[in-house]
Formats: sequence, structure tokens, C-alpha cells
Amino acid sequence: MVSTTAQVKAGDKCDINKDRITCASEKAMLFCNQNEWVAFSDCEPGTVCRDGRCQVPDQDSGSASNALPSQANDSSDLSSVAAVSDPAAAASDTAAIASDTAAAVSDTAAAASDTAAEASDTAAASDTEAASSADESSQSGNDSSSGSSGDNFGITCDKFNDAVSKASKAISANYPAPSSAQCNSFLKGMSKGDISSAREAAMFLSNILWESDGLRAKEEYDCKDLPDWCAQNYKSTDDKSGQTYWGRGYIQLTWSYNYKAASEGLYGDDRLLDKPDQVATDEDTAWAVSFWFWKANVHSDPGVQQGNFGSSINKINGALECKGAAQDKAKKRYEMYKAVLPVFAPGEQPKESGCYN
Repeated sequence: MVSTTAQVKAGDKCDINKDRITCASEKAMLFCNQNEWVAFSDCEPGTVCRDGRCQVPDQDSGSASNALPSQANDSSDLSSVAAVSDPAAAASDTAAIASDTAAAVSDTAAAASDTAAEASDTAAASDTEAASSADESSQSGNDSSSGSSGDNFGITCDKFNDAVSKASKAISANYPAPSSAQCNSFLKGMSKGDISSAREAAMFLSNILWESDGLRAKEEYDCKDLPDWCAQNYKSTDDKSGQTYWGRGYIQLTWSYNYKAASEGLYGDDRLLDKPDQVATDEDTAWAVSFWFWKANVHSDPGVQQGNFGSSINKINGALECKGAAQDKAKKRYEMYKAVLPVFAPGEQPKESGCYN
């Protein structure tokens, strides 16, 4: 449930069975974590927090309309629930963020600038030039991995399956082997995320594996068992009659206005708003919304383009995993990345910076 109480502050008690997000002030939001309100996200300049959401004030009436917050906060606990994004991303600890006890809520940032740094993984004209380029990229932070976007940077289903297996072992998880449909949809959808290198593909997959509990969760776990509760919990004035907008897709897209934004960004229409279930039931769509989220909120971050894996965590769930009490979750993401990167981009060295360090 979204609380409208404006006087609460971080550290105050809450009830995870009833509370989820609230406004601490006109600029800051809190979420209920282990029966205690903790910092969640700040609103974008020009917006204010109303009814647990960042909204654009109506200058004439003093009311507010929906706007996207400044940061997407999402993470997932490997043993229980999937991440939920509000707007677009995902779970972390307890009822508001995926934990051992409840599903998560995250707030997706407004569409990020598309001025991504140019990928430097140019197929070299000669062996000498390629070696020189690799040396330069090691110093500058640009990706030196082989391949091109046309062939998905040399990533195949064999590499995809190997990466998932090694990521699972890196954190002592028990992820199942991916299906051929999951791999094919991943490869087909890569262009939707503006993935610019094999290194960035490794960043993306490592985060998605964490968010989706090893590609097992395309729908928020709790909402399968408690659909009425979730329908009420994610209810908003933008909903289509008879539809629900809890966490779906590998990134756990939530709230109707995010389904609408993703649908317009991917397809130029409202198909996901009209039929949100397809985000969980259709493999291509589950990946597409995840790539859409990455493109809108993560891809163009300078740190991400320089190869700093921590920067990708910061864009997804920085308030909790980089600045908050869930840094152990971020470190598990990085352990997976260290396992995935050598599979996708042999010779590329992982960089941890951009989050908790």
C-alpha cells in the first residue's frame, strides 16, 4: 500500500503487511523494510512527492500529475521473491524490495539521455591495430571485446548458457539451465537496450540474473499467491479496467504508467497497458521491457560506458545497494559479473567501482 503520511522519517516503524512507499518530504520517498521506514529515492527537479509518488505539480490547481522518480531502485533476494520495479524495476529486502519475506518495489528514473558513449569495440582492420586498440581501451575504460552489434558481439547460446551457469556458481545459487527460448529472446532483444559491447551485455545479464532469481521469475512471486492484495497494492488512477500492474518481466516492471511508458517506447502504442499479462507470459516481451529499462535508465551513464559495473548497480538500485544497508546484495551482483564477463568478453578486466566504492 502507498502511504500518504508526510510526517514519517527514516527509522520510524511501519507494517510490511500494509505499508510499502510513503513521502518523507516533497522531495524524498521512503519504503517499508523489515517494519521500518528507510530511504528509497529522491524526486526529479520540478516534481514533488504526493501519495508515495513523484509527480509534476499542476500550477493552476496545486495538484500533481504522475512523473518518474530520479532513480530506479530494484534488487532481488535469490531465495524468495522477484524484484519489482516502480517504475520499472524490482525487488530487494522485504515487502518493498525483494527479500526473504516479500516482493519489491522500485522507482524507474525518467528516460535517460540517449547520448551514450560510442562503443569502442570496432572490429580492427588488422591484427596490429586490434592489439593497439586493446591497449588503449585498457587505459581509457573502453571495451576491447571482439565482435560487432550485428553478430551480438560474438555472443551465442552456448556462451549465454555458460555465463548463467558460472554466475550461479559464483554466488552458490542453484539457477536452472536457461531454455533455448530464453537465449534466443535475449539475443534478439539486445538491440532494444542499445547494448554497445560484449562488456555491456555482461553487465546487463548479470543484473537481470539477480533481479529475476536466475531467470526463474517473470512475475512477482507474492502476486501469484496473493493477486487481490497485489492488485490493490499497485492500484492507480491510470489503470485499465480489469487489469493489474504488479511486477512482471525479468526486470519486474510495475505500475500502470510504467507499462504505458515501456509500451510506447517499444511499440508506439498501449498494448502492454491494455494487456499487461503478456509481459510475464511472452518470452520476447519479458526481455524487451528489461532491455527498454536498461536503455532508458542505465545504458548512457558515463560510468557504465567506461566499464564500471558498480555504476550499473547505482542506476538500478543505488539508494539501497550503494548508499544503503544492502551493499551485500551489490557485492553478489559483482561476483556474478566477474563470472559472466570472461565468457562474453575474454581478456576484459572487471571494474567494481561506481557503487559502494
